[in-house]
Amino acid sequence: MRKNLIAMSAATLVAGLGLAGGAAANVLPDNGVSTTTATNANAETVQNGGIGHQLIVPYYNVQGGNATLFNIVNTDLVNGKAVKVRFRGASNSDDVFDFQLYLSPGDMWATTLTKAADGTATLNTIDKSCTLPNLINGQPFVTARLPSFLTATQKSQQTREGYIEIFNMADIPPVLADVTGAGVLGAGPGVAPFGAPTVTANPLFTAIKHVNGVPPGCGSAAMNALAADPASTAAAYALGFRSPSTGLFANFTIINVPKSGAETGEAVSIAATLATNGPNARGNIVFFPQVAGTNATPDSFTADPALKTIAGTATGVTTGTAANTAYPGGVPLVAISQFDLPDLSTPYLVLPAYPPAATDPLAQAENLTRSLAVVNVINEFITDPVIAANTDWVLSLPTRRYSVALDYRVNPVTNAQRAYSKFPNRDYFDATNTPVALSVATGMPQICVNTQSTVYFDREESTFVGSSFVISPNPPAAVFSLCGEANVLTFNSPFGASVLGAEISSANAPVPNNVTVGWAIINTPGLLTGLGAGFNAPSPGGNGLPILGKAYVTAKNNAVLAGFTTNFGGSYEHRYQRPTAP
Repeated sequence: MRKNLIAMSAATLVAGLGLAGGAAANVLPDNGVSTTTATNANAETVQNGGIGHQLIVPYYNVQGGNATLFNIVNTDLVNGKAVKVRFRGASNSDDVFDFQLYLSPGDMWATTLTKAADGTATLNTIDKSCTLPNLINGQPFVTARLPSFLTATQKSQQTREGYIEIFNMADIPPVLADVTGAGVLGAGPGVAPFGAPTVTANPLFTAIKHVNGVPPGCGSAAMNALAADPASTAAAYALGFRSPSTGLFANFTIINVPKSGAETGEAVSIAATLATNGPNARGNIVFFPQVAGTNATPDSFTADPALKTIAGTATGVTTGTAANTAYPGGVPLVAISQFDLPDLSTPYLVLPAYPPAATDPLAQAENLTRSLAVVNVINEFITDPVIAANTDWVLSLPTRRYSVALDYRVNPVTNAQRAYSKFPNRDYFDATNTPVALSVATGMPQICVNTQSTVYFDREESTFVGSSFVISPNPPAAVFSLCGEANVLTFNSPFGASVLGAEISSANAPVPNNVTVGWAIINTPGLLTGLGAGFNAPSPGGNGLPILGKAYVTAKNNAVLAGFTTNFGGSYEHRYQRPTAP
């Protein structure tokens, strides 16, 4: 049986340095007095497209003949970036592949995701940028976090669709930071502030900086040292890190060669800023080693209820049926490893006190979810049979995992135990709006979230309220539910013809009265009022749902060249309206 090289590489690093498995990483402030390096971000700004500290790619797909081409770009021409890349499955956001990527200034990293012979998604790259582990080309995605009651075939299927999280854990400047207070350029003690840059070359920067197109030190001592856990800011400086700045963007293309089609998209950026929509700022250093050793204090670093170890308190894991009720199955649901961090809930903004408290990841997750929350999703659909048009909407909920997780230790088909992280101020997901349904197509239990009505409009101002339907071929629901986290909604396609060929969390939206071209609104619990038919009626206390995605359209034309059919495609960003309450 082929061993996973990622696991082997991580084990080699740990064994080589003799590290204890229980070492605890940290969320670290940059203490530099200079405003160009000190941690000072106190807000996050979310932008479709754009450049940021963190990125979310709403969807990847290797189903059927699809492959996903995926690029990450570092626009910073001075600093390298220590980047965490994590692929999450479309059903319940399970981690199916993650690694660290080290980008040099101005670098672009490229990969292609394909389906292997056994049906598992596989990463393919000839890019020379350094990664940890060092060997990731040709690596199949990992199914260890998927339910044990699934067959091997079902587990492989769960890797073939999902979304991607990308984090700048830390900047890698050309020179090291002063960790002694001795100053720079030979100045006496105390002249330069602690954390100021020195004239000493940064070995990590030297290792990852391309020379004639190749980074010289991917297997160097500076890279191997990153198996160490920086338990202090000074230790992070010594490894070659400074506070993370902005500079990342990413694009993706889902291409199907047999069908001669391609669909493109952009990552959503999350920028750490001085105020919402304010200037870019610096976050905390959030470097965690890419090793399998356990983390001693996960509650300080993540809101993921599957990983948290505190139950029965407002800062821990609850059943969601009553405030502060302990989760009945015991916690953690999954034993955390260092490679599970950072995630989108890891405290990135400046904190009033360090180390972080268990409430900090919950606040981080709540703020990000609030920034993404919408009361409706609005876009076009084109299914005109004359041009064989099809339309798919991607509806991804990338922060839902930080509120609710399904317990795979018991078979959720018969006992759907869910654990919830309780946010400090408002909860977007709880037991009242997150039923569990079994996907008949995949055998996978999926957490669902209830929405409100779906309303369709044709091109002549006619309005139609849609019948209830459920993402994935689940039993009918009383209301429209999104089952899964990276959902694909296909319009007017009862026989499965779709743009993206989604299988994991997919459904048909039959438009009433046989309307083939128009636009639609999917409403979520929200606060918008007075905007006319189709928009939300008052819903006091409604928070909306955190949804990202695009509409993807294909069509065919036989008149371009005699005897040939020409395929056309396009994509449209969803339009959203947000809750009126902040």
